[in-house]
Amino acid sequence: MIRWAKKYLILCLPVLLLTLSGHGQERQHFNGSLQIGPYSGNADFDYLIVGGDTIYDGDFRYQKSSLETVLQKRDTSFIIAGDFDKGVATGPWRFQFNSFQSDRNSKLVDFEYRVLVSGIQEEGSGSLSDGAPDGDWVYEVNKIKASEVESVLFKSEMTFDAGVPQQNFKIASDSVVLVGRFLRNGQAHDEWSSFAVNSVSETETWFFNEGLLQRIVIVSDGASNEIPVFENSPQPLQTIMLDKNYIKIVASAVKASGSSLNPKKGIAGLLTRNESYYNKLEDILSEMGSSGFGIQYRVKVPYKPLDSLESAQLSTVVSDFEAADLIANNLLNNSHLNIVKRTDPEVRYFYSVASAIKKDFLEPLRSLIAAQKDSIVPYLGLSDVLAEIWSNGKPEKRIEVKGDSLQADRTFALDNTETFDFEGNDLDSVGQLAAYAKMSMEAIEASLSDQLTSEESILALNSLEVDLIAKNDSLVRRIDSLQKTLPSSYHKALENIKGFADSALSSYAGMENMDQKLVYGNTLDVCMTSLMALSNTLGGLPSETEAIDSLYTDNIWNPFMATLMEETVKKRIINAHTKILIPSFLERIATDLSCDNVENISNGIGRANEMVVALREQDTKKLERKLRRAKEPSEILRLIEEFTSKAAEK
Repeated sequence: MIRWAKKYLILCLPVLLLTLSGHGQERQHFNGSLQIGPYSGNADFDYLIVGGDTIYDGDFRYQKSSLETVLQKRDTSFIIAGDFDKGVATGPWRFQFNSFQSDRNSKLVDFEYRVLVSGIQEEGSGSLSDGAPDGDWVYEVNKIKASEVESVLFKSEMTFDAGVPQQNFKIASDSVVLVGRFLRNGQAHDEWSSFAVNSVSETETWFFNEGLLQRIVIVSDGASNEIPVFENSPQPLQTIMLDKNYIKIVASAVKASGSSLNPKKGIAGLLTRNESYYNKLEDILSEMGSSGFGIQYRVKVPYKPLDSLESAQLSTVVSDFEAADLIANNLLNNSHLNIVKRTDPEVRYFYSVASAIKKDFLEPLRSLIAAQKDSIVPYLGLSDVLAEIWSNGKPEKRIEVKGDSLQADRTFALDNTETFDFEGNDLDSVGQLAAYAKMSMEAIEASLSDQLTSEESILALNSLEVDLIAKNDSLVRRIDSLQKTLPSSYHKALENIKGFADSALSSYAGMENMDQKLVYGNTLDVCMTSLMALSNTLGGLPSETEAIDSLYTDNIWNPFMATLMEETVKKRIINAHTKILIPSFLERIATDLSCDNVENISNGIGRANEMVVALREQDTKKLERKLRRAKEPSEILRLIEEFTSKAAEK
């Protein structure tokens, strides 16, 4: 069997490997079992051997179906067919996914028995150019009954130009129809109107102006409700992709206007559903090594960037939250503690405190953590997000546990409780609350560790270690894959990520105290997740850097040669980004990596890219003069940060 890992074909037959080695480039043919991501089926395709790598090239067909399974129970089948040009998907493509079961009836047609099936069929089809949708695309979901289409559950009809949506489009479900249009640059524009299939008087209209959603008008039962969205926002605008995060931003703006938006219904629901279907196709092509499928639905939103202090504070809040939440879940879901608390007053007391901290401290913070991880805090507005966290009041530092038949009233507080200040509605107070929750959960964990039996502690460690090993194995595979595709300048950073993870695991393995080992292991578990996120950030960095370079390239008329020539504009900015900032991040990863700074580095790369993109459309003459004298990465970041912050305030 052959398993496909990104762009490279891992052949499990040693003899076949021997026959392929030693060739510079030659076309081969394969027909057999293949695993692509979660899909497993039979594949028939051509491929090239180039420099020892195996690359799809030519016709490709991949399918799975089982008559025996569909007769006995529900069968999930698929057909994926198209063409590759040296590893890049191109030309007509068809993706079909079926979930059928037999009606246990059959027809005799021309000496053949045909089994009738019922279920759901999804199909997406269209052409690709350099891996991106190009021309007309249709994605349709049908309900099948007795091998005939009973109803259309979803249908999306769109036109693309190299991944950029163009002109008019139509998205329909079995209850709602949406029509709208895009400008040639992919920006949402004009009226996007939806109406209920069974009632044309029920309508919803989003009014866009060159990507900016100005207002939403909903008509129901003859009454019209106009909701202002971003029409009068004083903040500068930034272009982003129309995806599920954009829907969250719109929902927040609608809520601020005193209304509500259900992301699963109406226009928002259709857009979210359409995105999920196309994401499925993108994931499949990405697994096969063909990048560039990402569709560029573009919109504009108000943007207030975070300064470096706010970014650092938010990263700390996220870290403290994750540590506290992990301990809380481990304790509250511990079957042994759930039994012991029924008879042991001390365990009952600490269990009650942990439950209160999760409910009153951690759950309200979850919305901020999610927004930060989705990188949408600057679009939601930091002050607005913070105001929503404890809208019903903040928790007290002293946690009261009411007595019962087993225990008297007790109050929990840290020894240094008085050093914490929860007053105010800013990041400082939020950071204090998150830190208090983390330290409290650590104290509770330490107090309860003596109550756990040795057997229970071993079981906890076993579960943790299974997770640590799985995460480390995934990290190693990811880095090994990236080293084959990323430039050599990235290799030291990648090697250090892998080496650091291995060293941390070795330190964990060498610890003898079981309680300390559990605490360190939980911290390492969070760190492993951050290391994978950093690796993924590096994986996408070359393409992001290339996109930024392209953004700073203009076609300039050369009168001497009477032709258009490409020329880089704002060279000091692009050179500072490409030649100083990016190498400095790579150097820091290669030489100064720790669990304490891994998330800050990853966020710093993303923030630097965002700022440089924003500078393209701004008057940066003063900044460029200052950059001429700046050589140190920290100085360059400071100058760009200050300039971006001042520009946002204007």
